[in-house]
Amino acid sequence: MRQRLTFGLGIASAVMAAAGVLAPQAVAQELAPGVSCEQFSCRNDTDDTYRVESVVTCSAGAGQIPVVTYALPRKTTPVLVGCPHVTVPGKLEHHPPVLKPDGRGYDYPPPTMGPPEIKVTYPVLIEHRSAEVGNNPPPRPTGSAG
Repeated sequence: MRQRLTFGLGIASAVMAAAGVLAPQAVAQELAPGVSCEQFSCRNDTDDTYRVESVVTCSAGAGQIPVVTYALPRKTTPVLVGCPHVTVPGKLEHHPPVLKPDGRGYDYPPPTMGPPEIKVTYPVLIEHRSAEVGNNPPPRPTGSAG
């Protein structure tokens, strides 16, 4: 019994080690000297602001969205993404038969379309495409409407 347990643990350890070796590692992608992006953030080790262009793929078939991020000097800047909602048409709804007013037989109401469903989507993939010096980024919104 002890030999089987040891053998089973040995096999499990080997499988886990192999999975760790074969699993894709998150690697920062250098887009310009001193500017690299990984997942949803970009690190800028230079004294310039960089304009980073990325493309985000959203879930539920919402498509791809171009995203521009201004990577600030000597900082790690988050890549902010807002995926759109997707509206799915309603499903065909069948209704039960209704007794006729005279009590003789049934009326069969026609099927109707149910309400549409709105799905919230989220980013599933990001591809960073380029980074160029952009020392004049647009002003940030202040949050006040005026």
